[in-house]
Amino acid sequence: MRVALLLLLFLFVGCAPKIRKEERLQVRLCPRVTTMRVYYCNAPTAYSDRLQPMSRVKVVNPKTGRSLTVGVRYRKGVKGLCLPRRYRRILGPPFVGKVFVLRCGDNDVRSCPKRFRGYASWYGKEFAGRRTASGVRFNPYGLYAAHRYLPFGTLLEVKNLKNGRKVVVEVVDRGPFVKNRHLDLSYGAAKKLKMIRDGVIPFEARVLRCGR
Repeated sequence: MRVALLLLLFLFVGCAPKIRKEERLQVRLCPRVTTMRVYYCNAPTAYSDRLQPMSRVKVVNPKTGRSLTVGVRYRKGVKGLCLPRRYRRILGPPFVGKVFVLRCGDNDVRSCPKRFRGYASWYGKEFAGRRTASGVRFNPYGLYAAHRYLPFGTLLEVKNLKNGRKVVVEVVDRGPFVKNRHLDLSYGAAKKLKMIRDGVIPFEARVLRCGR
């Protein structure tokens, strides 16, 4: 009888799913090395539609062997990598070249947790119209969030653990920089979660998209 019980216990433990301490989405926000079209535009800084904002890259022209290291901002309409015109004298005419990502975004984050919990606060009208850390002008009625390190453009489904209400927000700013606070939500998002009166609520967030 004892042997049979031990056998059943062994089978149960062996078939049970393994629980990892932290499940992570291995989403490559910035490849270490990639090939893309490199051209020039009338702008003070470099832009790309394929890299995280504030990334730092080394651009190499395979025809001449010349290279350049620049910081990159994100712009949706750009196809590849658009450099300020002043760099043409260094790299030559437009080309298809190699881009080495030295830093992915401002925090070099290359993956996101699938889920995380913490305490969320909100901010509103007093910041209306100001540029966020990502460059987006803050609209208090929009569905936005600030996080300390998650890449800009990350989409989160945030659940208010006090009432079960949910909202989808986009990370566009940095913060909150207060102890034991993990997410700062726009007024519009906080209203959907019915947390305006509470001010601070416990939450669970699910990552729907890691970066842009």
